[in-house]
Amino acid sequence: MKPFSNGATMTTILNISDAASLALHAMAYIASRPEGVRCAVGDVAEVFDLSAAHLSKVLQRLTQLGFLESRRGPGGGFILARPADRITLLEVLEAMDGAVL
Repeated sequence: MKPFSNGATMTTILNISDAASLALHAMAYIASRPEGVRCAVGDVAEVFDLSAAHLSKVLQRLTQLGFLESRRGPGGGFILARPADRITLLEVLEAMDGAVL
């Protein structure tokens, strides 16, 4: 594979953290649910075979950053804080890992 001018290749051009990867996957899953249906941390963790404790920290961060809303207790869980078509993958990635470029 031919490297870019900075030495990166297509397989290394986008190196993201585990937290950013979890955030992107969780946001996509939550966005795929019917509008208003809350997702429990355990349900999302089970879908992706993840640690619920680690995922919980990522979802809390996404809530603090304004991407998600959360509610505790019966009927609680996470939903998008705004419509899915108003949230970009880049926005989530940069919120978790900082500016890409």
